[in-house]
Amino acid sequence: MAPSQPVPVPSQLVWQLIKGNNCFIVNGLHGKKFSSEPGNLYNLHSYKHSGLANEKVVDISAGEDGGVKVSKSRPKHGNKPAAFKHCTIAKKKNFRRTAVNVGKDVGSFRPDLKAAALARVSAVNRSQKAKAAAESKA
Repeated sequence: MAPSQPVPVPSQLVWQLIKGNNCFIVNGLHGKKFSSEPGNLYNLHSYKHSGLANEKVVDISAGEDGGVKVSKSRPKHGNKPAAFKHCTIAKKKNFRRTAVNVGKDVGSFRPDLKAAALARVSAVNRSQKAKAAAESKA
């Protein structure tokens, strides 16, 4: 008997199952819903930005040494957790070059999230500048 293969589940069905109740939903003011899940660049509770429901997920965070870490999912390796995410770390030598490279990288992977990725890279850069200024004062 052949081993059973995992059945692919459509991302729309996954979204319909998790949109009403999951542990990442954060209720904001005036009925706005936000999400704190990894892979959600704008932190909005929507199908387009969901890091759980979409097959192609992009996550941008601060690197350990002051750079920017870009993680992309690889849909072909969905059943192999070790190979599912591909991480790239951009050094913090030149912010403009980093932003251009991230824009090209995300634009070729998910063009609809290019603006969100650039906004997240900019926010990470601002947070690292504030952290460095606070450390220099202390």
